[in-house]
Amino acid sequence: MYAAEVLSQLRSLNWLTEETRRVPAGSSERGLLQAQIDSVRARLPQSILAHHDQLSGRGQVSVAAIRMGECGACHHPLSGPLLREVAAPGCFGVCPACGVFIWNADGPELETGGSVVRPAARRSALHRPAQEPAPARADEPAPPAPPSAP
Repeated sequence: MYAAEVLSQLRSLNWLTEETRRVPAGSSERGLLQAQIDSVRARLPQSILAHHDQLSGRGQVSVAAIRMGECGACHHPLSGPLLREVAAPGCFGVCPACGVFIWNADGPELETGGSVVRPAARRSALHRPAQEPAPARADEPAPPAPPSAP
């Protein structure tokens, strides 16, 4: 399962759990919510689910968005290296203060109280330097010259 899927499932699980608390016990709606919870739990990796259950048992959510360089659950300021680790879409980490899974909800750049943290560069085919264009062949017309400044 990809990290983005895990985050989505955890967010759904937290929401469904909260909704279950609002619905009367024994109602048909509660039964439907429980069936959805069971379905989401079945899709999560066991290690992630165990961590979620530990946090949920203490009354905590298991995942929170990073806001302004802080954990969205406990508001603990997060370090630059951790922010860079989770800056890429679909990546997540763990808050060192409260233990919830944290993720970047703001896109590839995180606002951190005045400065911007960009994700660490990753080497892949997408990040290779651009190649020089091939020289024009003699039988091809030359490209038009850019317009001159007035």
